[in-house]
Amino acid sequence: MSQVIHEIFPKRLQQARKMRGLSLDNLSKEMNQMVTRQAINKYEQGKMMPDSRVLLALASSLGVKVDFFFRPYAVSIDNIEFRKKSKFSAAKAQSLSERVHEELERYLEIEQISGAAYEFNLERKMVSTIQDAIAFAGEVRNALQLGTDGISSVIEVLEDNNIKIIEIAEDNAFDGLSGYVNGNIPIIVVNKTFNAERKRFTSLHELGHLLMIFPDELDQKSVERLCNAFANEMLLPYSVLTSKIGEKRHDISLAELKDIQIQFGISVDAIMFTLHQHGVISDQRYRTFNIKKNMNADFKTQVEVSRFAEKSSGRFFRMVYRALADEIISISKAAVLLNTSVEKVNAQLQLV
Repeated sequence: MSQVIHEIFPKRLQQARKMRGLSLDNLSKEMNQMVTRQAINKYEQGKMMPDSRVLLALASSLGVKVDFFFRPYAVSIDNIEFRKKSKFSAAKAQSLSERVHEELERYLEIEQISGAAYEFNLERKMVSTIQDAIAFAGEVRNALQLGTDGISSVIEVLEDNNIKIIEIAEDNAFDGLSGYVNGNIPIIVVNKTFNAERKRFTSLHELGHLLMIFPDELDQKSVERLCNAFANEMLLPYSVLTSKIGEKRHDISLAELKDIQIQFGISVDAIMFTLHQHGVISDQRYRTFNIKKNMNADFKTQVEVSRFAEKSSGRFFRMVYRALADEIISISKAAVLLNTSVEKVNAQLQLV
């Protein structure tokens, strides 16, 4: 009990509160002021423990199971460093960081249990121009042995190379973030609510942030443009695009663009951006495309609709069920790792 009071419970309570983005005052209000902010502060400092009635109220208000408060820290995560986004408030950033921390902790724990962890081997490189970014994307594709084909599952490819992908449901103000955990574990966070093409592009845009080193004098807009160029080339190499579209075009049919979208999981907007960037279409043609999209609702819908079925990552899920099938972990432990009920784990187990 001493360890629970002084180490586990206080940290877990604070983590749960920050995941919900609540202040001490707001949590007290969520609990209909069953306890004061001062009492909650004492819980988080390990100076006092709540009784069972308050414990249940805390769990309900914070949207976690009571067991969460007493789950030992099996994996050490010293810090998660993310790039800052100006449109994302400090409170939201803290909440996101705590949610990522909780999911990543479970991910790293099952890797440790199953012995499935391996090193991140992709090398970083200094990039300062669009041409540099495109060339580097080609080098990364070669390192990942992707050839010139489309990537069936971006998330699976990245996770197979020890880049942790966390999908978080957020509002449209959030696209994605990337950074390093404990200084050496790369992580990419993407918005779970976005369509397949946007998630794929965002994941590779964030890969650009992880792998490319930028000159100090480069402004943020220029950095984002380089990451966009990197992501486009990763999804659809320019040499492949021109073999399908041609080196120079005046008019392009939406049918052509849809076909490429379906093959490579890249949006029509991103294809048109790339064609304009490389001079395949003129400035005027690109402007006309954007004007038409903004003025014609039906055309805009046809351009922006998702046509690619991206697979969500199944690596974490597979590791848990393999450890369970091999009797390395119990059903209750699997339920904790998967953040679900024992009944659901049992229903999906079905050993063959």
